[in-house]
Amino acid sequence: LKKSQRISVCIPTLNEAGTIGTIVSTIHDSLVSGGLVDEILVIDSDSTDATRETAEAAGATVYRSSQILPGQPAYPGKGENLWKALHVAGGDIICYIDGDISSFHSGFVTGLVGPLLTDPEIDYVKAFYERPLAYGDESHSTGGGRVSEILVRPLISLFYPELGGILQPLAGEYAARRTTLETLPFP
Repeated sequence: LKKSQRISVCIPTLNEAGTIGTIVSTIHDSLVSGGLVDEILVIDSDSTDATRETAEAAGATVYRSSQILPGQPAYPGKGENLWKALHVAGGDIICYIDGDISSFHSGFVTGLVGPLLTDPEIDYVKAFYERPLAYGDESHSTGGGRVSEILVRPLISLFYPELGGILQPLAGEYAARRTTLETLPFP
């Protein structure tokens, strides 16, 4: 299925030392070693913790967002990291994974890139999942994603009703063909 398509997993980060090592090592040990993923890139917004060192030790190639495209103005934020990842990633398929996922498993990546590998007419795949909400030491299986449920989904339903079926539109995990991403603005 993969044929000659290269797959890059790009992870935007800011102070994710507590989770990034597990995410990168899981991708590296199962998907890079297994031949599905070609590279893991961490695009960091000048973290003040050990995010970059932890990611590199786990198998990622790490870039500071501020050092990519040095002739361009630098802006802090996730959108900047996502856009700049396109300038250092070598993949035909780009898979974006958040760096703060505490229950990460390789299915996050395979579930996103699988449809792109099996259907050439699909250009973009977006994740959704149950978002637990933590109250101190307690975790409730539902209740997270309040911004999506209270603001984003109603706005999408109002202005773009054909997209109303999208669940968790703010989930940070998605994959797309490079050719598609290169046509989109990254605010």
